[in-house]
Amino acid sequence: MFNIDERYRGLPASREQVIALHTSLNSPHLFIPGKPAGQAQAFILGLRGSTGFATFIYLYLSEAAECAVYVSGKRNTSFEEYLGEEGEALAFVESMGFMMDNSNWRSLPQPTQEELLRTLPVFFRDPKQVPAVAKKVEEKRNAAATLGRFLAAF
Repeated sequence: MFNIDERYRGLPASREQVIALHTSLNSPHLFIPGKPAGQAQAFILGLRGSTGFATFIYLYLSEAAECAVYVSGKRNTSFEEYLGEEGEALAFVESMGFMMDNSNWRSLPQPTQEELLRTLPVFFRDPKQVPAVAKKVEEKRNAAATLGRFLAAF
């Protein structure tokens, strides 16, 4: 069973901690309680810790630069338990309308893994830090400043 844990805003991890990454191929329109409705991306992330494995579901609402992180009631599971939770996580997000793709993390070349760690929203501490979101905020700020200068000229 997966439930939202509001304490999480992102899941920064090292390349070695990631054991699996599934990403959505589509972006269905979702309503997540307490968040604005909108297009969402889903990520299922399997992480290895010092005492076991954990499964996380990360939903990213790009238009609002918001996220929802779902966690399992179990932590520090064995690898066999992790595999069961990964299957439950896939069924959960697919029931929301997501079509998921396994990135086959362990078979990806190291440079590709590092690029994904730098660019995917799931790995940022805060969804507002995602490069595309930060760029949009800066563009809006520049547009507002330009408009302000234009109006001030009159």
